[in-house]
Amino acid sequence: MIGLKTVKLALVGAMAMALSACASGPRVYTDADPATDFGQFRTFAFVEGAGKDAEARYQTLSGQRIEDAINLAMVSRGYQLDIHTPDLLINFHLKTQEKTRSSPPVYVGGYYGYRSGMYVGWPGYVEPGYVDSYTEGTLTIDLVNRQTEQMVWEGTAVSRVTSAVREAPNETVRAAVASIFAKYPYVAGSSVPQPISRKTSLPA
Repeated sequence: MIGLKTVKLALVGAMAMALSACASGPRVYTDADPATDFGQFRTFAFVEGAGKDAEARYQTLSGQRIEDAINLAMVSRGYQLDIHTPDLLINFHLKTQEKTRSSPPVYVGGYYGYRSGMYVGWPGYVEPGYVDSYTEGTLTIDLVNRQTEQMVWEGTAVSRVTSAVREAPNETVRAAVASIFAKYPYVAGSSVPQPISRKTSLPA
């Protein structure tokens, strides 16, 4: 028989899981052009103005960190930096957005049929709702075929911007970029997809 305490604990546990769902690491989304032969790509460079706001005339510290992390990820896959005639052009964008999640109060009750009217029981109870305000960060990386000027691959990481993230910008950027490229299945000069790695977590 399931009692009130058991049901209440189950609801509290479910709520805690919902609130902490984003703490385990970024959510990563990728897309690719299925018609592209990735074996033709061996070199890369960054789009002029990558990581800059529309009105910015300089690259921010975050932009430089992201560019360095992407450069490391590409080189580790055998690609070479070529600022003159690259096969791939890389663009990236980082944005933050204030968000709110909420859940209405939940009435728990209506499972007292076993009493069969033999006596008057207590009514159910209301599990309080919650409002969760947080900052969400989104990093998107685009790979563009320089010859055709068409995007061939896109990776996006979405995660909460916690105090730990703000206090460790270098580690955060490296982890975010690594989580995106963990979903990039190619190495330089090869059209054969490699096994996809598991995602890398951001600092909690």
